[in-house]
Order: sequence, then C-alpha cells, then structure tokens
Amino acid sequence: MNFARGIALAWLALGWPLAAQELTMSAEDYYQQVMRNPNLKIEGRVTGEDFCWHAAYSADDFVRAYQAYGDTAWLDQGQRYFDWLVSLMAKAPDGYRGWIGPYIYGPQVWSDVHVGDAILVSPMLHFAEVVLGDSVLAARYGDRARAYVDLARRDLMEKWDARGTWRVDGEGGAYVSWDQYLEPGKLEAWKKLGADKSMLSLPYNKQMDVGLIALRLYRLTGEEQFRERARRIFWQFKSRLQYFDGHYGWNYWEPQGLWDLDEAGQVRHWVNVHPHRNYQAREVAFIAEAYHTGVVFDQIDLERILRTNLGVMWNGDAAEPQWRNADGRGPWQAGPEDETGTLWTALGDFSQTVRELQALQVREGGLAQAYYQRVALREPPGFARKHAAAELALPSFPFSECREVTLAAALPRVMRAGTSAALICKARVPGELEVGLYTVGGTLKKVLFQGRIEGGLDGLEGFALVRWDGTDPEGGERYAGKYRVRWTLGGEYREVEVVIE
Repeated sequence: MNFARGIALAWLALGWPLAAQELTMSAEDYYQQVMRNPNLKIEGRVTGEDFCWHAAYSADDFVRAYQAYGDTAWLDQGQRYFDWLVSLMAKAPDGYRGWIGPYIYGPQVWSDVHVGDAILVSPMLHFAEVVLGDSVLAARYGDRARAYVDLARRDLMEKWDARGTWRVDGEGGAYVSWDQYLEPGKLEAWKKLGADKSMLSLPYNKQMDVGLIALRLYRLTGEEQFRERARRIFWQFKSRLQYFDGHYGWNYWEPQGLWDLDEAGQVRHWVNVHPHRNYQAREVAFIAEAYHTGVVFDQIDLERILRTNLGVMWNGDAAEPQWRNADGRGPWQAGPEDETGTLWTALGDFSQTVRELQALQVREGGLAQAYYQRVALREPPGFARKHAAAELALPSFPFSECREVTLAAALPRVMRAGTSAALICKARVPGELEVGLYTVGGTLKKVLFQGRIEGGLDGLEGFALVRWDGTDPEGGERYAGKYRVRWTLGGEYREVEVVIE
C-alpha cells in the first residue's frame, strides 16, 4: 500500500488517526515527526486538496493528546502546527483565503475546495472548544483560539456562501463544487476553465465535513445561523436514508438538484454505498456530533445505525470479529487492510458492545489507547447528549420499510407548478415500478408513472427518472400545497414530501 493510500484509510477509518506512538514521545518529538512527512514538503505556497488530506492526518492528535495526558505541551505544539497551516493559506482573487493548489480532479488548474478547508479548520475549532471552555487555558491560548474561530467564520462559511455554492431546497440544503479556477501560479483572476466535476453536489462525507464546522461554530459562538446551517445539511442527509429490517442504509453520493443531471437526464456521478469501509465510519462520527448537539437525529436514529453496524456488518463473534459492507454485500473479512466493513467507533458513546470491540482494536502503549481509556471511557455508554438538552423538538421523516429502492428523490423538493422537476429513483432489482402522488394523509392523488425498472447493483445503473411539472398529466389540473411522492416496488415503497407552489 502506498503512503497516500495508507493515510487515507487510516484517517478515514475512525475519523481521527491517533497513531500508536510510545508514551515516552514528547509533544515536540511528535510535532517534528509530523513535519517529516514528505507529503507536507511543499514548493513555496502551493497546497491544494491533496496537501490538505495529508496535513489533516495528524492535525487533531495534538488536542486529543492533551485531553488524554493533560499536558499543555501538546496544545503548544498543536498551536504551532495550526499556525503553520494558516501561514500557507493564499489570498484568492475575491479576497478570501484558502489552501490553493492543484485541483484534485484536474491538476491542470488550481483551486481551494470545501473539504480541504473543513478538514484543516476542524481540528483548530476542536482546539478552540477545549481552550475556551477552560478559563486557565483561555488566558494562555484564547487569542489564537478566537483567531481560528474568525478564520472558520470568514474563510470557510462566508467564503463558500459568497461564491454561490450553497443551495437550499425546502428544509434541506447542500453544497456544490465551484466552477471557477485559477491558472497554475496565477492568483489574479478566477476563470471558468471546464474542470471535471464542476458545479456538482458534494458527496455526503464532504457535506458533513462542513456540517461539523457549523456544529462547532454554533457551540463556540451560540449563533443560530451556524446551527441552522448544520440542521439543513444533516436534514438533507437524513431525508435520504433508506430504512428496512430495523436499520438504515445510505449512499455515499446522491443528486441534490437538477444540476446533478446531464442533458439526457443521467446522473453525473455514481450512486451507491461506498465500497471502502472508512467513508461511512467518518459519516457516523459526524452524525454522532450532530446528535450530541441536538441537531436532527434522535435516539431511534442512533439505535438504527447501531443495528446497521452490529447487526448487518459484524459477524457477531467478539473473539474473531469479521466485517462486511453496510449494504450486506461482499465477503466477511478481518484485519486492518479490509475495505468491506469496520467497527463504527463513534458509536461507542451509545453502546457497550462497540466499546468492547474497540478495546480489541487499539494498540497497547500508544496515544490511541490513552485517549480511549482516559477520554472515551470517562462516561458510561448511553444516549445523554453532550452539548444539548435531553428533550428536543426534532423533525419527523416519512420512513417506510423498503429494501430494494436505494435512492428516492424529488429534484427539487420545493417545485413550482409548470416548471419541470425530476422524480428519480434507483433500485437494486428489476420489477414493476409505480410513482404516485399522494396526499400527506396517504391518499393516492395521481399515478405519475407505471412501468418496468431494470435495477442494478452498480453505481451507474438501475435508475428511473420521471419528468413532472406539478400538474395532472392527463387533465392539466395544477396541484398546489404539500404532497408526498411515493415510489413503489415489490410491494414496498419509499416516499418524499414535496411542496408545489
């Protein structure tokens, strides 16, 4: 396995790396080791998304080591590392700063990107939460902590809004990649240079990376705008969850708007459960953060996700645990190199079983073990929220039992009568599909489509798309108000609430 691949798998697997370092390694030694990473040896001020992934690998270790050991030397070295990262930010033509460098999907152009910003700013905000939550630490590190908050506010949240990459649809929202790039080495002007994946909705892991920034900014500032942004991001994700057999499933990437379809009505990206175990592990860590902050998710959601991890993905053998992917496909595998499933360690807050399985994974004598024993086990497992009240008014979703329809979406969810929308689904198996318009109370209003769907397990097959303008396709009646679009296949269905204006 090459170095870059190893970093990606290790960092993504748990959502935080905490490499197994000997307890005798000092914070200074650890910093020097991090800086010896050859992937951080940049030319001048050229960074970019690939650099950000490598730089993020160890970024949160400094704060977690302080939490585990209580030694402020780790905060000193963390601040040193963060300030070095900030010094590498370049000013773009619009005045905002970012880690600008070769675009990961087309290195012939340069850019900064949402996820690059998020994965480097997130550990800075973790630092800020720890520091500003302690008066003694705040007296020493508070100025830098507040500077990181200001950076996140302006050069991440404000920046991507100003660039027009945030899209709201009803109660939900999603980010799209930008379509402006720089010629290599030239930071004077943005240009439309036709790079791959421009103006395409970000996959869920990257949406929720920004969602985590919003959660932390809300907790740090108390400003409702950040809670609202996080709510819309996680609302959008939860509205797309597939429910059956008491658990949830979800795709890595789904279309969020008409911009994600080409002129022929084909989805511009693949849609499926990610085949690599690490992606969903990180997404579950974000879900846990949202739950603890009182955003969107409730205890039932966490119990269903636990059933996915422990009921679908695990072989049930604590002595010799084996794992498979969250969609129940693929072989059972064990060991650090497998990519078909893993323990979602972020669920240890809620499950003793997860904690016991995690204890089998952490290596002795290292930072990961210290954090697990001294921080993760500090409180017994349960569903108490860390950052919010127990009783909250949370949104409800029309979940129904459906095994085979893996995507169901109305693009947009809020539509204007007479304007074309796309009702799109994806199925794993062939069969007779019905797409119907129902009242909120469950009464069939109109069948919009009836026909065969071929289905398919590949991420590029099994789609069915119905174009609809919000009117009766036979009588021309204009519908208005709240309805539900229902996709029925094999006697089971999924549905989405829509608003026709």
